[in-house]
Amino acid sequence: MTPLISSEWVDEVEHSFEEIKIRTPSLPIQCQVARIMVDLLYNPIVGANLMSASFTHTYLGDEALALTSKHFRVGPLLSLKGLGILHNITIHHNNVEMALDFHVFDN
Repeated sequence: MTPLISSEWVDEVEHSFEEIKIRTPSLPIQCQVARIMVDLLYNPIVGANLMSASFTHTYLGDEALALTSKHFRVGPLLSLKGLGILHNITIHHNNVEMALDFHVFDN
């Protein structure tokens, strides 16, 4: 899980002109986010942590979003606009606490 917690990912993704894409299957990892057990999808090839706007609103409420210009490619002709970046969201996995940044996309 070390690559998942690298804060440099946000900078790399934000400075890249490419859209975020998932090209390979992701591995489900059970974690606790906002005191709720959830299955997160881990994919080291993506290079970014992603979260849907509905999940953000339901479980994290009105967390402040930093600006982003990124888009998430979900199909050949469909791209979702990035709504912002959540910084330092605490997750727990196997008795390890991590603070991660997530790109939030409309769904």
